[in-house]
Amino acid sequence: MIYQACCIVRHLSKRIDKVVFSNHNFAVFTLFPKKFSSNVQLPPAATILQNDNRATVVLLGTVHFSKQSVEDVTQIVNYLHPNAILVELCRQRVSLLELDDKKFLEDAKKFDAKKLKQAVKGQNFASGVLHAMLLKTYADIAKELGVAPGGEFRRAYHEMKKIPGCKLFLGDRPIQITIARAFQSLTMFELGQVLYHLTTANPKPLDKHQLERYKDKDFVQAQFEEITRDVPAFKKIFHVFVDERDKCLAYSIQECVRSVSSDNARVLAVVGMGHVDGIMKYYGKMKQEDIVPLLLIPPPPLITVIIRKGLKFSFYLLVLSILYKLIFR
Repeated sequence: MIYQACCIVRHLSKRIDKVVFSNHNFAVFTLFPKKFSSNVQLPPAATILQNDNRATVVLLGTVHFSKQSVEDVTQIVNYLHPNAILVELCRQRVSLLELDDKKFLEDAKKFDAKKLKQAVKGQNFASGVLHAMLLKTYADIAKELGVAPGGEFRRAYHEMKKIPGCKLFLGDRPIQITIARAFQSLTMFELGQVLYHLTTANPKPLDKHQLERYKDKDFVQAQFEEITRDVPAFKKIFHVFVDERDKCLAYSIQECVRSVSSDNARVLAVVGMGHVDGIMKYYGKMKQEDIVPLLLIPPPPLITVIIRKGLKFSFYLLVLSILYKLIFR
């Protein structure tokens, strides 16, 4: 169940943390007419998000450990010859683009508490625990399947570098904001439920065929209903990890199209399969004022503040008590 939960979190899972990577200053060669040919056979997981005189935007839904998703990227790039590629990453995860697959798989086999501590350094306890669980799940999946995460994003990055003038955009909201907002959305009781469920659930054995099933929307919906039935608090987490990020990604794609200075913008957006429906729903409708609130971390609940201050006050009393006994006994 922990695998199912994290997969759905990931796959259901002003510009938004946009970074442009390009060492090319050459002219873009137009290989297609202004409208994308209807005869072109795109992969089943691809959707034409926009196709008019202003831009052609292809949205590719992927499963993050799927080798087929990696090949889908190359297939679309060969057809579209994009002048911009957007990926579902943020600055905090940009290192994924330069990840050495072999080294990651070796590290995944040796993933221990020390590496977890380094990965979540600088985060508060609850956010750090949630982040650590995601990282641990990634390592477990990679170890079982022999595939490093984010292969489709690395393929997109390397394909981008082959195309003169093509630019890469990071379209996702910073992961630390997402995790913090998910944590803040839960009550202390709900957080306890989620953490208990994730730490005690027995994950099912994985195989590559099962992984591809996460491209099936009905299958994902069934998994979502099962998890939220067991732990209703997951609905709040999915809202933050999925719906909010759908809006951010849709807005980022809009900004990507706007910033490509060409009468024939050709954009490929590579995102997790679970974001496809939401992006299609919000694309072309998002404004900056809709996105700014989603980049803010709300203040912690009052009960959390009280508990935190209570613990700090108790610690001070303990220290003073020890000092008093040492001085006056």
